[in-house]
Amino acid sequence: MAPWQITAWKTDLVTLQLISIPLSTVEFLLHTLDHLLHCVPPTSCGCFHDGRYRQAGEQFWDGEECQSFCTCNGVTGIAQCSPNACGPQESCHVVGGEFGCHPNPHGTCSASGDPHYLTFDGKAYDFQGTCRYVLATVCNDTVDLHQFSVKAKNEPWFGLPVSITAEVVVDVVGSWELHL
Repeated sequence: MAPWQITAWKTDLVTLQLISIPLSTVEFLLHTLDHLLHCVPPTSCGCFHDGRYRQAGEQFWDGEECQSFCTCNGVTGIAQCSPNACGPQESCHVVGGEFGCHPNPHGTCSASGDPHYLTFDGKAYDFQGTCRYVLATVCNDTVDLHQFSVKAKNEPWFGLPVSITAEVVVDVVGSWELHL
């Protein structure tokens, strides 16, 4: 037998239907309707932004290159976005499941040959100076990065109008130095 049953009588004036439903089903339906019809405070409502639901007060980056920083206004249901961008040492990508501006994990620069220099931002330079040059160092106090410097010493090469990198010095926290 089905969990519910419909019995109907028809007269000239009225059609009367009795539905027999188990009490547990009725309680479940009433409980579900109560949750669906229950009002929530306006500040608890979230926002839909670009097809994605956001919690009230949630802040997030928007755009493939993090062009905007947004906050979900739970009262209006609208995400308010302001133009923004990642910092100079950050890039827009996903880290630990979170999309946004994150510090670049590392960088590479190089010095080679008579001497050729490649900077952290990928620019190439060739110059024939015969001095000591700072190739890399910390620009400001950073909690996550120890003080360090990488210096190169260029010298003339056999009296020709070219120079070579004769020595590279790596200094870490002023207490450890490596000469290459």
